[in-house]
Amino acid sequence: MNQKIIIKNKRTREQLELSLPEFKEKFKAEITIALDNFKAQESRKNFLPPFIKSNNNFESDFYFNLRWNFNNLQNSNWYIERIH
Repeated sequence: MNQKIIIKNKRTREQLELSLPEFKEKFKAEITIALDNFKAQESRKNFLPPFIKSNNNFESDFYFNLRWNFNNLQNSNWYIERIH
């Protein structure tokens, strides 16, 4: 299954249709910012001492809800309109 991501620019209304690998390559900086913000947000939720904390794979959790995380955890003119 090859998913397509429809991404739009808020200012110019330019629209791109990209596969996930193309999206990751073109928006590498924005994804990194959003992923770092996601990791920080999720880490603050866990109040357990360091020796008890589980070793979460935040990246898989981030991509599980990619549209919301990308659109809300980074400051960019681009946003994901739809993933199909």
